[in-house]
Amino acid sequence: MGHTLGVDWLANDGERLARMNQLLMEGRTMAEVAAIMSAEFCEHYSKDSINQAKTRWASARHFIERDSTIKIYETLRIPQCDCMVSCDWHAPYHSELWVNRFLAIADKFKIKKAVNIGDTYDMDFAKSHYDDEHKAVDDEIRQNEPVMIALDFFDTVYMLRGNHEKRVGWMSEAKLQARHIIGLFGQRVWDQKIRYSTDDHAEMGDDWTFVHPRSYSQISASVAVRLSEKFQRNVINAHGHFFAFRYNRSGRHIAIDLGGLFDRAKTKYIHESTTTHPVWNPGFGMIIDNHIHLFHEKTDFNFWLRGWV
Repeated sequence: MGHTLGVDWLANDGERLARMNQLLMEGRTMAEVAAIMSAEFCEHYSKDSINQAKTRWASARHFIERDSTIKIYETLRIPQCDCMVSCDWHAPYHSELWVNRFLAIADKFKIKKAVNIGDTYDMDFAKSHYDDEHKAVDDEIRQNEPVMIALDFFDTVYMLRGNHEKRVGWMSEAKLQARHIIGLFGQRVWDQKIRYSTDDHAEMGDDWTFVHPRSYSQISASVAVRLSEKFQRNVINAHGHFFAFRYNRSGRHIAIDLGGLFDRAKTKYIHESTTTHPVWNPGFGMIIDNHIHLFHEKTDFNFWLRGWV
């Protein structure tokens, strides 16, 4: 059924009229309103029919539309799924032991999707300060090949931007971004498996927020708790390199610092300078049926991998 004049349904169908008004109130364009209503009501509405209906409604004719040239920022939403969750690999300064544990757990439980919450790559070549171990791009491409092989295990990898991926933009004065470089580490895996977001956060389903925030605290899970209370969701937090699990003050949401798959022994600056910062803790997570399972230095991996071949 097609509506070209918009007269009959304007007069006789309050549900459709209310929906049109709602969409126009949001600043949707005529084309957007027509497309949304066609999908929702399983009938064809043309741009002209929406326009004629709008002009017949005294108030709606004055509503303004969104400027399509201005970007609307929306949080990346990952469909609810069983997935492995990790962060802060800092490849090529990753831990082979922890990456292999991550893959073994994924294989044991047949998990084929992964969420990497930033700083998967160190982007050492793009750091803003120079030292005697400043890495060349060719070296980093070669040394990151094992990580791309590891990620190739999964069917889909949702990869968020961390502060180290952001180094590329700083180095190039925003002319390049990490998404232009990561493909050099492994073009086929990048094209077929990785879904990269330039945002530092994403939501999955109704319950989970993954974030690699700018905020930092030496108190484990304090940033995760504050973000959980801010967003009223379960939060899995990266960036701090600590591992912790807490409930927020409401008692209804959990807040997790996820550690990372880094190798402390490969990180120069935590060995050359003494600070009061807490010791880094490796770790990762697995979400199955919307429940989180956490893996850290006190985990009995022999138990979890029993019977795995």
